[in-house]
Amino acid sequence: MKEREDVAEPAVIVERTGPLHVTAAGLAGLRAQFEAARGDAERARLAHVLEGAEVVGPPEDRSRVAFGAVVSVDGAAPQQRDFTLVGDVEADPAAGRIGVGSPLAEALLGHRVGETVVWHRPAGDRRLTIRGIAY
Repeated sequence: MKEREDVAEPAVIVERTGPLHVTAAGLAGLRAQFEAARGDAERARLAHVLEGAEVVGPPEDRSRVAFGAVVSVDGAAPQQRDFTLVGDVEADPAAGRIGVGSPLAEALLGHRVGETVVWHRPAGDRRLTIRGIAY
């Protein structure tokens, strides 16, 4: 909590333990956010994130779900649904971009088209069938 309104709060910067994996689109988005940032604290936070960002491209074996994959599944919703596995800083579940550390991404990682996986959710487990993988 600030004691005085005329004194800016210091930027909170979380220490990283390794690189921050992002997609190429995610890196572009972070750069755009940095350019648009107005406050010093926000610019410092985004500069710290960008400093540790490492773009991860598609894997050699594109028949398996990996970072950056767009995965089409049955069972997550009444109709087939697509999810893109992205870095946690670029995740937007409402838009179908799920962080690679999420329970849904963990259920999908390493699997192939036609396989059924179990998504462990707080509301109960759900079985999903992978219908497509694209990079």
